Amino acid sequence: MANYYVAFDSNHADGPYSFEELEALYKEGKILSETLVCPEGGQEWLSFGRVYHLTKNTNRKSDEKETESNSKKSFVEIILDDSERASKTNKEPIEDITVEGIFRVVGVMALLAGIILLLVYMSESFNQPSLGFIYLLSGAFSCLVCFWFAKVLTLLQKIADKK
Repeated sequence: MANYYVAFDSNHADGPYSFEELEALYKEGKILSETLVCPEGGQEWLSFGRVYHLTKNTNRKSDEKETESNSKKSFVEIILDDSERASKTNKEPIEDITVEGIFRVVGVMALLAGIILLLVYMSESFNQPSLGFIYLLSGAFSCLVCFWFAKVLTLLQKIADKK
C-alpha cells in the first residue's frame, strides 16, 4: 500500500506514513478528515477523508456495511461529532467557514432585509405597502438564489470528491 505525507499545518509536512498509521492517527483524533495528505511520489494533496473513503471502498469490501451505517447518522450525532472534533483540534470557528455557508448566510440576510423593508414601507411614515411587498419579493427571490447556489456548490464538491 502507498505511503503518504501529511500536512499538519501550512508550514510543514511529515511522513511518509503508511495508510494504517494514518488510520490510527485519525481514530485517535490527531488528524481529521479535512487534513491534507499526499501520496509518496505524488504532487496532488487530497483530504484524508477522501483517501480513507477511496481506500476503504477499493480494498475492504467487507467494511461497506459499516460505512453505510456510519453515513446514516442522525442530525444530533453529526452535530456532536463535529463539536467533538472541533474541541479536540482547538480549531477557531473561522476555519469552518465555507463558501456554501456564506451563500446561506447571505440568503437569510436578504430575506430579513426584505421583511424589514416591508415593515418599514407599511408604517405610517411611508404608507407604501406595494413598494414594501416588492422589496419582500426581491429579498425572498435573492434568498432562494443564494440557497440554490449553495446546493449546487455542495453537489459539485461531492462530485469532485468522488473522482
